[in-house]
Amino acid sequence: MEIAIQQNKISIGEKYKIYLNKEKVYFASSMPFRFLSIINLFKEMESRPRIVLKKRWSWFETKYDIFRNDHEKLEFRTISVWKNHHKCRVGQDYYEVFGHRGKKYSVFKNNNQIAFWDKNTVVWFEGDNYVITANNDCDIELIISFCLIIDNKSENGSSNGNTLTIDLGNIGFEARKFDVNWKPK
Repeated sequence: MEIAIQQNKISIGEKYKIYLNKEKVYFASSMPFRFLSIINLFKEMESRPRIVLKKRWSWFETKYDIFRNDHEKLEFRTISVWKNHHKCRVGQDYYEVFGHRGKKYSVFKNNNQIAFWDKNTVVWFEGDNYVITANNDCDIELIISFCLIIDNKSENGSSNGNTLTIDLGNIGFEARKFDVNWKPK
């Protein structure tokens, strides 16, 4: 399955259009004028968010609380800042998100890869674009949430008025190498 996320930076926040196999199924938006980001993920034609992502204060680590529609609270946390490695426990399942050299990220569930995404290098006016390749049976909303968190945590107050942005990605360490042979199920 392919999930495409198109970010649109506006003066008071960010909006995301989210496509599942080229059909617009979700959208997300950040709440304006917040010290710590809050992003709401909606299904098309619904007014109640399916997921709410709340950034928590931290010096260097990435800390977000993920609230699902049924008020289940999940914690997305950093394992290693230097190796761009994150975790999230969902019931008995353990998710890990690995940043790789360049702009790729992989998602593992219970030590098995279930998805990866890549990000565009050059951005003109608009925002970042992500393409997620994932297993058909994965938790789509959770994978989208992980991508939105990584996008939001890496913004660090960047200007919304830039006409051209070039992102060369990660040039540092990695906790796990990117598997070029992985294919979705």
